[in-house]
Amino acid sequence: MRKLACFILLVAVILLNACSDGGSDSPSDTNAHPASWFSTHPSAALATANFSDCTGCHGNQLQGVGDAVSCYRCHSYNETPPFSTHPPDWSDPFVDHRPYTTLNGPQSCKACHGSNLTGYQSAPSCFSATFEGLNCHPDGPQGAPHPVNGTYLLGSNHGPDAKADLTYCQQCHGQYGGPGTNPRFNIGINSAAGSGCESCHGIYYAHPNNWAGPNNTFHYTSGNIQNACSLCHGVNLDGVGGVGVSCLGCHDSVTAFTLDCAFCHGYSPDGSPDVATTTGVDHSEVPLRSHLECTICHGMSASSNGDSFEPVTNYNLFDYDTDTNGDHWNGFINMNSGTAYNQDNYGCDAALCHGNVPEFRLTDSGIPVQFGDYFNP
Repeated sequence: MRKLACFILLVAVILLNACSDGGSDSPSDTNAHPASWFSTHPSAALATANFSDCTGCHGNQLQGVGDAVSCYRCHSYNETPPFSTHPPDWSDPFVDHRPYTTLNGPQSCKACHGSNLTGYQSAPSCFSATFEGLNCHPDGPQGAPHPVNGTYLLGSNHGPDAKADLTYCQQCHGQYGGPGTNPRFNIGINSAAGSGCESCHGIYYAHPNNWAGPNNTFHYTSGNIQNACSLCHGVNLDGVGGVGVSCLGCHDSVTAFTLDCAFCHGYSPDGSPDVATTTGVDHSEVPLRSHLECTICHGMSASSNGDSFEPVTNYNLFDYDTDTNGDHWNGFINMNSGTAYNQDNYGCDAALCHGNVPEFRLTDSGIPVQFGDYFNP
C-alpha cells in the first residue's frame, strides 16, 4: 500500500512538471491555458460547435464558474454568443472606437488593451503614434480635442482651427499621408454618418467652397502651408500630382506668396474679361501713362516689376500677422472717393484732368463699388 502511494505521488509530480515546464506558451500551474491564449483563443473557440470546449469550465452560458472567468468580462458589448472582437456594429475600428470611447470612456477598452491601455498581446497600445499606417495618439486617449456636442460642426467654430493647420484635422478625420498624398477627409464624425469632413465639404475639398475668396473664409491666413496645403496641391504646391490646383497661378512664389493681380483680372485695362467679371472694362480712353497710375482711381497698383504692391497710405493691404483682410478682400472695386465716381454713368464727376464727359466714361463691370479716401486727384 505504501509503495502504491509513493507511485501515485511520483506520477503526480511528473504530470505537474509536464504542465508547467516546456515552451513559453505552456500553461502555468494555476492556468488551464497557455500564456498566448488571449491572442489564440478566438480561433480555438470558434472551431468548436456552440463553444462546447469552453462550457466545461466557463459554464453552459459562458458566464463563468469559480476561477474560470465569464466571457462577458471582455465581450461586454455582446449579449449572447457568438462573440466579436469589437462591438458588432463597428465597421472600421479606427473610426468607430472614437464615439464608443467618448460614450463609455477609455476604461471600457482595458480588458483587451491592458490595464494601462499600453497593449496586451495582439491588442495594440493606445499610446502608439501610428497603427497600420494610421495616425493615433502617442500621448494616450485623451478624448476629442474639441467639443463633441455638435457645436464644433459650425464652420465658425472648427474653421479657424482647420485654417490654422489642416493636418490638425487630418489626425482623426483624414487618411494617413504627407505632402502630395491627396488624402480624403472621410473619417469619423458620428453625427454625419461617419463620413468625416466630406459630409459638408465634398471629396478632396476639405475647405469652404468659396475658399479662393475674397470673403470671410478667405484662405489668405492659412497656416502650416508647406505641410497642410501641399497635401493636395502637390509637394511643391505647383499642382503636380495633386488633386488641388497649382498655387503658382495666383502666387508668383510659394515661399513669399506675393499675389499676382493679373492672374484673376487678366489685363483689365484693355477691356478683356477676367475672373471677377465676364464683361471687362475698357480703359483705353483713360489717359494712363503707366500702370502705377491705377492708384489715382483705385488707391493701389502692382509695382513696376510686378512682384509687390504699391498702395497709397490709406489703402489697407492684407496683413497676415494680424489676420486683417484689407481693402478689396470682399471683391468690391475700390474707388477713390476724391474722384466722385458716378455709379450711374461710370464717369468721374470731380476728376481734375478731365470732366465727366462721355469720352472718358467707363462701362459697367457688374461689380459693386466701395469708396475709400485715398487722395484728392
